[in-house]
Amino acid sequence: MLPTPPPSPLLSGLCAPEDRLGLVLADWLELTGILGVGAYGVVYTAVDVHTNVPYAVKALNKIGLDPRQRSFQQREIQLHHAASHHPNVVSLVKIMDSYDCTFVVLEFCPEGDLFSSITEKGHYLGNDFMAKSAFLQILNAVEFCHSIGIYHRDLKPENILVSNGTVKLADFGLATQQPCTDDFGCGSTFYMSPECQATPAGPEPYLWPQSVETGGHGRFDFQGLPE
Repeated sequence: MLPTPPPSPLLSGLCAPEDRLGLVLADWLELTGILGVGAYGVVYTAVDVHTNVPYAVKALNKIGLDPRQRSFQQREIQLHHAASHHPNVVSLVKIMDSYDCTFVVLEFCPEGDLFSSITEKGHYLGNDFMAKSAFLQILNAVEFCHSIGIYHRDLKPENILVSNGTVKLADFGLATQQPCTDDFGCGSTFYMSPECQATPAGPEPYLWPQSVETGGHGRFDFQGLPE
């Protein structure tokens, strides 16, 4: 059993994220920009040098990882790959290894994450149909993952990407195959159900973060109304 991922590795000795820009992987993908930087790696924009098709590439650091940290990294890749055939899960296209990192090639979602769509772009403001559609797509993704024995454990708008109106579950870094766990505090605090902080939890707490996400949509609908 693999509980909550261990502390982040020390980053000394690793190249800076921008140092990989312009790198061409396997005479196929050129890394063109930086989408995000996290404790374990960097997400790049990339383009197929032959067809100009865009992709996202997650570069997971290997330097400085102990065997336990490597196990978590491998688990993330394996579980994401198993779930990625669903239309509401970000597709994992290919895995490429180098001496210092593992490159995970993902489909590119041009509209970014659901959080920015809600808070910055206002795409769901006053649009109940869009909010309902997004919520049902999230439910479909979670139901599929549970049906194949995968539990995401970090559902939040920041981990849901948007592509041409379709929402897609991403970031399986905390995912597990354990249907019930006493691994308290796993996930993001603002979206965590109360039972996940106090008692052994099964799949049911997934209703809580989805409700929080839906509540976020509703909050914008009610802005400006009299108190």
